[in-house]
Amino acid sequence: MLDDPSVGREELPHALAHDYLDRWDRLPAHDPWPALIRSGLSHPPSAELLSTILDRQVSEPLRRLLGDCDAADARIAMIRSILFGVIMERYLFAHEPATSVPTDTLEPVLADVLTAALTGRILEPQPPEPQAPERQIPGPQVAERQAPEPDPASARLRPAREAPGASGPAVFAALNACTARYRTLIGRVVKRHGISLAAFEVLSALHATGAPYRRTMGEIAAAGAVSAGGVTQHADRLVEAGLIERERDGQDRRIVHLRLTPAGADLVGRVAEERRTHERELLAGLVPGEQRQLAALLGGLGRSMTAGQD
Repeated sequence: MLDDPSVGREELPHALAHDYLDRWDRLPAHDPWPALIRSGLSHPPSAELLSTILDRQVSEPLRRLLGDCDAADARIAMIRSILFGVIMERYLFAHEPATSVPTDTLEPVLADVLTAALTGRILEPQPPEPQAPERQIPGPQVAERQAPEPDPASARLRPAREAPGASGPAVFAALNACTARYRTLIGRVVKRHGISLAAFEVLSALHATGAPYRRTMGEIAAAGAVSAGGVTQHADRLVEAGLIERERDGQDRRIVHLRLTPAGADLVGRVAEERRTHERELLAGLVPGEQRQLAALLGGLGRSMTAGQD
């Protein structure tokens, strides 16, 4: 992402915060990253390998991005520490992920911190400018006084955001934020039933086919539920939990289907009902007419994006 030319400088902190947390929230159970990080604490070769990876994936792209700007090395070190600290506290030494800091709460704060580090503003704090005491003006002029200006020091530490709807990046930043919060909410609902969000997406992909709720692992991966490698891992756990079964194709024994069990179908139904309840709560701030208008606008955006890919 740091080398992606399509991500503008202003959008980078927010996009980086979202994608970084999303990647770790969806990390497969057997991914080697956590083991490498843990072993790096006491195993020098692992620590050296980890440092090399961080240099290649974080420091070098940041150096290209920041160039010869003031305190570039300090900013790079700060961003590395921030990103690595998030992993250590949130995913390795707490619950995985740490329920004490939900993603939808952490993401905007992380974006603010990354903005400050990338711009260098946090390295150059300035006290608020002194202001003369306001005189009390009798008469009707009192009602015409403007609201006080915001604190300039705090304003310097906030990311520069465009007015809502001012541009394409603002629209997609809002969509990304809503998507991240929605996925976090659904992840919590699913977690209460003892499985991960990615595993539930396998169940949902099977349920979406209709009776007899059966698909091959390749078909599930092609549907975009999870990656091909992830399907196998999640399938093993779902079989063990009694939520799906593996069965051979009747005509070609080389083909293995995953089939939803009655327990799996029941779980999908229960989660769907809980999800609908939460969705109604999320939309409670919009009147029915606004909800219909939003659905129409998003539908139009979807059609426009599809047409742009043809």
